Amino acid sequence: MSGQPYAEPAAAAPVLEATGESKIDEKHLEHDVNALSVDKNDIIVDGSRSAGLAVIEQIQVIPKTGKRIPTSRWEYITFCLYYFANNGAPIGGNGGALRQALLSQANPSGIVHWGGQVLTLNALLLDISGILFAVQAFILLFIGPFADYGRWRGYILTVAQVILWIMQFSLVGIHKPSQWQIANGIYIVGSLAANISVAFYQATFPALVRDLPKIIQSENEVRQGLKSPEEHERLDQYERAQLYNMSNITGSALVVVTYAISIGISYALGYGSDATLIHSYNILLAYFGAITVLCTLPFLILQKHRPGQALPEGVSFWTAGPRQVWSATKHARHLKHCMLYLVAWCCLQESWGTWYTIVGILQNEVIDYSPLKLNALSMVADLGGGSGTVMMYLLQKRYRFSIQTALRYGAIMTVLPCLYGGIGMFTHAFGFHHSWEFWIASSWNFMTGCWGAYSVSMISEVVPAPKLMLFFAMFNIWGKTSGFLGPFITSAIIERAHGNTNAAFWFLFALGTIGVTVLWQVNTDQAKLDNAAYLEREAQEMYSQEQRRQGAEFIATGDEEFAAQHKAQP
Repeated sequence: MSGQPYAEPAAAAPVLEATGESKIDEKHLEHDVNALSVDKNDIIVDGSRSAGLAVIEQIQVIPKTGKRIPTSRWEYITFCLYYFANNGAPIGGNGGALRQALLSQANPSGIVHWGGQVLTLNALLLDISGILFAVQAFILLFIGPFADYGRWRGYILTVAQVILWIMQFSLVGIHKPSQWQIANGIYIVGSLAANISVAFYQATFPALVRDLPKIIQSENEVRQGLKSPEEHERLDQYERAQLYNMSNITGSALVVVTYAISIGISYALGYGSDATLIHSYNILLAYFGAITVLCTLPFLILQKHRPGQALPEGVSFWTAGPRQVWSATKHARHLKHCMLYLVAWCCLQESWGTWYTIVGILQNEVIDYSPLKLNALSMVADLGGGSGTVMMYLLQKRYRFSIQTALRYGAIMTVLPCLYGGIGMFTHAFGFHHSWEFWIASSWNFMTGCWGAYSVSMISEVVPAPKLMLFFAMFNIWGKTSGFLGPFITSAIIERAHGNTNAAFWFLFALGTIGVTVLWQVNTDQAKLDNAAYLEREAQEMYSQEQRRQGAEFIATGDEEFAAQHKAQP
């Protein structure tokens, strides 16, 4: 900016300033909803209002329980390292294959009596996936709303991860086909813990980015008139995308290395008999479990328990969660673009996630549950996903395109494999009937890797900043609700098609196409303006003037301390 001040439009909403004095000027305490220039229907009508200002306002308008804590370098690094657990290598890959192999060995006819029904093995596995997602939705609905208050939300991540460690190592003790029901129970609990860990891990990264020293400095420059809000908004968006991309890249690189080693372990152990096959998976689960502990423990130790929302006066902790859910539900109609993305995300997550589940089932059958081939295919998938994310990381660094632009590309790439699988319903020449097709499917992650990274970054684009845990939980709830319905629907389709698994791909292709269509309707700038208006209303309705005053003091004193430390650094 060459040191030249930026002239802010006079009609813009007020932004808190670091005044350099301990006493906060009264004008900086007023967060009047009318400043957002909304009409009686809560539609923004002031054209001078900017998404850049809305980004800053979102993080300061709701009173916090303490001062801002800048993100440290090691916290940033260990957050990226933690992503290894997101890939689900031990519980989702080898754990899932072990329980499927045990089920197959215990029921060689391919038919199992379960829940008062006679099902094919594939239909049973999809039903179990549906039950898992339903239970997860219930737990997230209970935990998520509370996690935005106080400083305890980091403990949710820790507890979920510890349970995952325990379940990973518990599967090591499963040795007999007759234990297939126990294996499925352990797998469900471990997958539940893994999914909760993923939800709250994902909800952590926007706060890490917005507490980066460079982002705090950028906010202060906007307040001082040295930078435009739009420049800050672009930096904020870019840094959020880059952190989650870097996490994906780091996690994929670690998984590629560990899978390369696991291939050697699988080859040495062999799988010539059923007993040897189970033993191989036991060893691999112990190996991956140990790596998971090493990758996740540093962040669990180094994570800072950042201040969350303060409890409104007269509201107990036990009623704060339901009140927050009610507030979000009541005002959901004003968060149009957030809700549009929720619909798109659910459709695409369900389409891609169920595609992955079905292809995984078909793959295990085609490769005859070979641990060697499974880990080799997984290595190729992570190599493809990681390299595809690196490509998008470098392209965004050079061209600075938006998160939404990258996401649209990734979304289209997730729908095409569903169409390919659907064609396989009518021919055995292709459509996931041959071993070579699964190598191509694993390599296709190069094209879809950016969906995994940018779909999460996009959530942080459209949800209110102080309510990340609630809204990330809501996204996971609705995503897993569709995940609860999807496996049951695809299971029914397969049964109706007389066991032709490829018939389910047509449902997934239609669902993904709907998701892509809705995604094109989302306007991220308007979403940020809507979020600021939503938070202003809540601040006015639920918090007293004294609480808002105290929250403003936390912001100002934190800015003063940061400015003093920044000035003292060489």
